Amino acid sequence: MKSIPSLLTFVSFLFLGCSPKDFNLPENTYATWAKTSPGLQFDTIPNQKSEWKDRIYPLDAKRFNTLVEINQIDGIEDIPTGTKDLSLWKKRIAEIHSSFPSPLNKLANELLVGIYFVSNLGSTGLTGILRDKNGNPVAGIIYLDADLLNVGGNDWATNRENTTFKKDPIYSIKIQLDPTNSLNSALSFIILHELGHIVAIVKGYAPDYSEPKRDFRKYPYFEGVWLSETYSPYEGSFFPERSNIKFYQKNPTTPIFPDGKFLYKKLTNTQFVSLYAATNADDTFAEAFAQYVHVLILKKEYKVIFQSKGEEEVILLNPIQKEGGRKFRELFQDLFAKTL
Repeated sequence: MKSIPSLLTFVSFLFLGCSPKDFNLPENTYATWAKTSPGLQFDTIPNQKSEWKDRIYPLDAKRFNTLVEINQIDGIEDIPTGTKDLSLWKKRIAEIHSSFPSPLNKLANELLVGIYFVSNLGSTGLTGILRDKNGNPVAGIIYLDADLLNVGGNDWATNRENTTFKKDPIYSIKIQLDPTNSLNSALSFIILHELGHIVAIVKGYAPDYSEPKRDFRKYPYFEGVWLSETYSPYEGSFFPERSNIKFYQKNPTTPIFPDGKFLYKKLTNTQFVSLYAATNADDTFAEAFAQYVHVLILKKEYKVIFQSKGEEEVILLNPIQKEGGRKFRELFQDLFAKTL
């Protein structure tokens, strides 16, 4: 039997007088960058160390130019700079590596070939997919903003979440990843998120970033949820507010209450395991991967708390364990079984 969102999607297309097949895919403005940027060519990466934890490199010219290129595409004037002293980050990465189980480290050893810490990135993390000489995606690198990762995991996640809401003197949203609010929980979660992006492309679960038009209708893990990277049929049925969810805004306008709180209620009827997962198709997958490892493998939590006048209400708890996360749970369980 089809799920309720699938039925609503089908009905909405009938109501609108079109079908998913009639949908016009938008041009992928990142296609040329993803395919030709010199910093995304596998043979330009330094000699590989055996463990992913040892693949932390200074920002070189090719990787820097790759960042400048994507900022130009996005119309961002900020210029990232490389972190000079990497000793602290190497120590923290080593600690996270020790906390990860063998199958997870094995997967990261296979796919994650470079980590670059920078300042002024524009977000917490960014993934680059590396290509072989034939243009095939074979691995990935990640850029991480060191300035945003010097806080506890709960603080980092809460800060990120609140970039989508207008500040309010009465109401607030808090995210809890770890009861101790440790520094490494933020770094661990964002690494898992970016690794999720690499898994999606290299393993072929999502359309390649280099495709001129990315058609998500061809991929079973996005069926009924996404047609393109940024259009979900949910918008034409029970979740019209989805397209208004924007992160990293300087002046957000969405009020936390009642609008913000209502958004979390909507998530429970979808495959979006977090509010961030609802922003686009790629982050739907990446957030599901990060949350699967964080909650089901590392035995931690993903909790969204609504705060009002000194009172707290949990409005979202470990959604990867709910029915909406079932398809991703089954995929990742099989993926890790193959790495044993």
